[in-house]
Amino acid sequence: MRAVLSLCLAFATITVPALAHEYWIEAEKFQASEGQDLTADLRVGSDLSGEAFPWLKQSFASASLFPPDREAAPLTGRAGDLPALRFAPEGEGLYRLAVHTTPSFVIFDDPEKFKRYVEYEGFPEVLDLHRARGLPEKGFGERFFRNARALVQVGPVIDGQSDAPTGMPLELVAEGNPYTPGLSEITIHLTWNGDPLPDTQVALFHAAPEAKRPDDVTRTLFTTDSDGKVTVPLQGPGLHLLSAVRIEPVEDSAVAQWQSWWASLTFAP
Repeated sequence: MRAVLSLCLAFATITVPALAHEYWIEAEKFQASEGQDLTADLRVGSDLSGEAFPWLKQSFASASLFPPDREAAPLTGRAGDLPALRFAPEGEGLYRLAVHTTPSFVIFDDPEKFKRYVEYEGFPEVLDLHRARGLPEKGFGERFFRNARALVQVGPVIDGQSDAPTGMPLELVAEGNPYTPGLSEITIHLTWNGDPLPDTQVALFHAAPEAKRPDDVTRTLFTTDSDGKVTVPLQGPGLHLLSAVRIEPVEDSAVAQWQSWWASLTFAP
């Protein structure tokens, strides 16, 4: 038990939002043939460069596979499994993976790190609110949750199949299927507890298949409209990561003064 707790604490320490901005699901194959056993890593990092983390049951509130036209099934594993996620698709179609983490905590001992974090994620107003609440410049905490999703296409695209919500608090959901041949852009819907989340920053990261360094990754920013939607370009082959954050004050914790949710959606057309 002590070893597991230590590993969980290490996970929370490494995934400091001010230093590692994204948490995403990176499938070994985002496009696969029917009958293949598939794996996916859980990654934490920046600019699509990040460390893979193992399966730790204590880190997940839920981890699920949503097959096309069928009920969701829980994803399970053994402690320490790398890659963390393993699944065997049954039939062709668009598969959705969803991971909702348990809370982690971080203490900000450097005011500049907190400032860079909230500005990078599109929340500069948090700094004024922080001061208005009379909070210290350092030594304060944040509690955070991760809501990661990935889309994996097995076999050819099937007409009428589309991404759909998976029930996590903060979700980025595609309207349609990003693997549809000839598609040049796709609309993304950001929701908070099922309701549209307007006027919120959404970042699109893209790495072409030949990308080898963070400098090869592009980051483009969008802002959701009144319906919580953005339309983003599909930038050719390679990994696409969409990321959004929600930050709000906390009054019910002796450790955390802020709370955040981090949503991501990955696919690779």
